[in-house]
Amino acid sequence: MQEFYRFKQIPILLWNIDPGYFYLKHAVKTIFAILTTLVLLNQEAFLTKVIGGLVCGFSMQGIVAKSYTGRLIQVTLFNTIYFGLFLLGLYVRDFSNLKSIVLIFLGFGVNYIRRFDLQTSLAPMMMWILCFLATILPVNTNHAIALHLHGVVVGLLVSALTLLLVFPENYTRLFVYNSNRLFHLLALGMLDIERYLLSRSSIRPLEEKKFSQLKNHLSQLLDTNHVLEQTVSANKQQNKINNILTHQHALIHAYVLMIEAYRILKIHGYHLSNTVRSDLGSINKQFSELLVSLKMHRDYSISGTTKHILFDDLTGELNHQQLSEPTIIMALLNLKLSFNLFNQHIIQLVRLDDGI
Repeated sequence: MQEFYRFKQIPILLWNIDPGYFYLKHAVKTIFAILTTLVLLNQEAFLTKVIGGLVCGFSMQGIVAKSYTGRLIQVTLFNTIYFGLFLLGLYVRDFSNLKSIVLIFLGFGVNYIRRFDLQTSLAPMMMWILCFLATILPVNTNHAIALHLHGVVVGLLVSALTLLLVFPENYTRLFVYNSNRLFHLLALGMLDIERYLLSRSSIRPLEEKKFSQLKNHLSQLLDTNHVLEQTVSANKQQNKINNILTHQHALIHAYVLMIEAYRILKIHGYHLSNTVRSDLGSINKQFSELLVSLKMHRDYSISGTTKHILFDDLTGELNHQQLSEPTIIMALLNLKLSFNLFNQHIIQLVRLDDGI
């Protein structure tokens, strides 16, 4: 049972390192494609295998489209251009002046096409590199050129099939999983804040507490969801997804606001009474239970408990305290504001399907 639990923790660990597995999955796919290319070219010359592996790796790096149709179009178009420019490089390699002119104009062209939604794509640079590579290959016979072209074709075909068929991206699933992970981390953070409030002494700095360190993971998850938004929102539920992101952003803002309020109180040496600590701990525990109950489904609907957490007792306790330091007063007001934000946005997330 313990081994099974540890196995289940592996995806969570990987998710914390790379939310959505974007870069991790792509790195694995790239390595897989290159190794497959090398296996298929096992009987060929060493240089042919090197060219096939390089071309395969280059082809894997340039795709930026999110939808499957968009990826199919980019893979087909880019691979055709890669092959054509490699042929062009082989053709001009023996003409010094023509080679220089081609590489100069090609350099201008690949930089110009970045304006067509390719700002973050490596494909334009890979096009120039492949053409340049073809001009410096140490080949003197048509047979050697044919072998290298064979390596290029194998590399391009393997990369295309890997990009389109091996572990294809499911952005809807990633968005849903990311959102549920975000709710789960918020709940864990709330529970850890409760433990912090109810502990009599705290030796570790606030920044080293688990609930404080979770801020980075939450920000990563939210950033990943914003990246996914352009893909998953390309359907009839675009407004709903935008609203979900707005509420998620508000929840994280409330969480950070709460932690910052506790940090300011600690820095200024403000002592919370046992009664106030108990009330705050109870509030955090209730919010944790609400966040644990939140679950996003495949259709982006969110189920969970809707309950307005009351903190009248806390307000009464704070009103009886004599406060004159503006920083302390502002921190306590921000604390109450964070509670109000949690109340508001948790309820609104669950009621999105009702049009509220």
